Parts: sequence; C-alpha cells; structure tokens
Amino acid sequence: MSTAVLGKKVRRNVHRKTERRKPVETGAVVGGVFLGLGRTVFALTQWMLGISVVLAVSFAILLSYRWVTAHEFFALTNLHIEGGRRLSTEEIAVLGGVHAGQNVLGINIAEVQRRIAASEWVESVSVTRILPDGLTIEIREHEPAFLVRRDEQLYYADASGQPIVAVGVEKFISLPLLEKEEGVPVGTGVRRLLEEVSRNALPFGMSQIALLRQDSAEQFSIFLERPRVLVQLDGTDLRATLACLGKLWADLDGRGELGRATLMFVTPERAWVRLSADQTL
Repeated sequence: MSTAVLGKKVRRNVHRKTERRKPVETGAVVGGVFLGLGRTVFALTQWMLGISVVLAVSFAILLSYRWVTAHEFFALTNLHIEGGRRLSTEEIAVLGGVHAGQNVLGINIAEVQRRIAASEWVESVSVTRILPDGLTIEIREHEPAFLVRRDEQLYYADASGQPIVAVGVEKFISLPLLEKEEGVPVGTGVRRLLEEVSRNALPFGMSQIALLRQDSAEQFSIFLERPRVLVQLDGTDLRATLACLGKLWADLDGRGELGRATLMFVTPERAWVRLSADQTL
C-alpha cells in the first residue's frame, strides 16, 4: 500500500559556490599612489605655467602701455577748444589741466571733464581724444540775461532768474537788473520778451533796459534809460500787448512826444501814457 504526501515541498540540498578573495598585490597599490601623485604634479605644473603666462602677458602689456604713454609720437600738439565766450581758451585749458606736449593717451578724459565742469560758467562739457596728437574740448556756457541781487551781492542770472556767478570787476557784462516779488517765479512772458528783444522785434534794445521787474505772474514792468520811461505790460496776451506797444511807440515818436513820456501802461487792446507835463493820452 502506498501513501502520498501532499502540501509539502521536497527540500533539496543545493551546493553553494564560495567566492574566494584575491590577495591584494603591493605593486598595484604603489602604482596607484604614484599615478595619483603624477596627476597632481601635472595639474600643479599646468596651473603654475598658466599663472606664469598671465604674469608675462600682464608685464608685457604694462611695459607697452608705459612705452606708448611716453612716446613723443602721441604728444599733444593740436588742442581745439570751442564754445567759450566768458572763459578764454587759455582759461579752459588751465581748468582742464591740459597743455601742449602731454601724451594724448595718458590724459584722463573723465578727469578733464570733471575739472572743467566745476566752473560756475560751464553748463556742459565734452572732451574727445583724436589720435595721434589731438584733443577737442567743447563747452556750453550758461547764458547770462540779467543781474540779480542775492544777500547784498550782485549775480549774473540766466533767463529763468537763476544765479550763475557773482559779478566781478573783470569781464563785467552790462545787463538789466531783474527784480521780482518774493515767491513769484519769472514768468514765460519775461523770457518771451527777451526773445523779442534779441531779434529786434521791439522799438528798444537790451542795452536800453535798466531794470525789469516781475510784478505778478502776468504783469511786469520795464524801466528804460533811453528814453527814460517806465513801461508796464499786461502779459495775459503778450503778443497782442507787444503789438499795441509798437503802435503806441510809433505814434508818440511820429508826434515828437516820445521824449516826454514818463509812463506807459499797455494791455492787449488799450494803452495809457503819462507825459512829463502831466498830460494823459
């Protein structure tokens, strides 16, 4: 009689393969150490060679720069200065610290511009190097239009009434005195009046104006020396006011009474005149 055994697996004995470690050879270890050391030495050598090349190139560039900036081929012989009216070419050159014989490549352009721009007269400056022996300096000066009082001192001022520089004995410029009420800015009418005077569109010139006063935002007065008359203008419509002034001036001059006028008050449409004999037209 046979009996079957179910639900059990037959366990077989499997032969396991045992790995054996190979012994480390001393020669291989020493070879690896020398190989790593060689690579390190090679890398250090490349690094040192690279630094040496950089130092050599930098030294060569330095020597070249010194040679170029000292060579007479680049000596400054053509110095052109443009735009100076209040400042002479000699004064501008001294301000910039430039002179004939300087090496053009050795001139610090930014420093020259900074020194010239420090002058109160200079509004803007441009310096250009022109190889091999030239330098061009172009400046734009503040344009004085008036004299103004600041702390008991007279200053030249631009068309907006901004002070430029204190008035001195040297290079004195005869300009009308500008006065205005405290806190009242110089209006566009004053600047437009200056434009009209500069293009000879008015019956009088700048040299005849002794004083110009900003009375309000839209009214100002002009005191003339020749003839001695105070002209008050309404600036609400300056173009029409100046046209009316021109007609009044021509009428008085035609009748020979311009020299008797002491006061003119002009608006865009009408005008009043006070004569020396207290007659009003």
